[in-house]
Amino acid sequence: GSQSPMWCTATGKLYLSLLPTQTRAKMLRQLPLDRFTENTFTDVDALTAELDTIAKSGVGIDNEEFISETVSVAVPILDKDSRYLASLFVNAPTIRVSLEELQTHVPRLRVAAQDIQTLCYEFEMN
Repeated sequence: GSQSPMWCTATGKLYLSLLPTQTRAKMLRQLPLDRFTENTFTDVDALTAELDTIAKSGVGIDNEEFISETVSVAVPILDKDSRYLASLFVNAPTIRVSLEELQTHVPRLRVAAQDIQTLCYEFEMN
């Protein structure tokens, strides 16, 4: 597997957005916020505002922030207590799809995430 920075990927920003406010603030102070593309958030205040927006929508977004010409959206997979367990995401090159077009797939991602959650619950019960 590979590792990606939390502050500039759809899944990472979704995870950060779901953290308690104080935990998130502490974590953001510890992250290097290195720039990967011209769209990467490198300012804590701007990133915090973005994370607040993501927390309200429940959809992580990467608008060419980690890899140029690549966009991503992510939805959470939650455990039975509604805690973050994982993310389901899709990404695409901008030559094929815009971020706005990719966001039209969010409802289907949410359904798939719910199906995965249900399978996890069933597995736990057996």
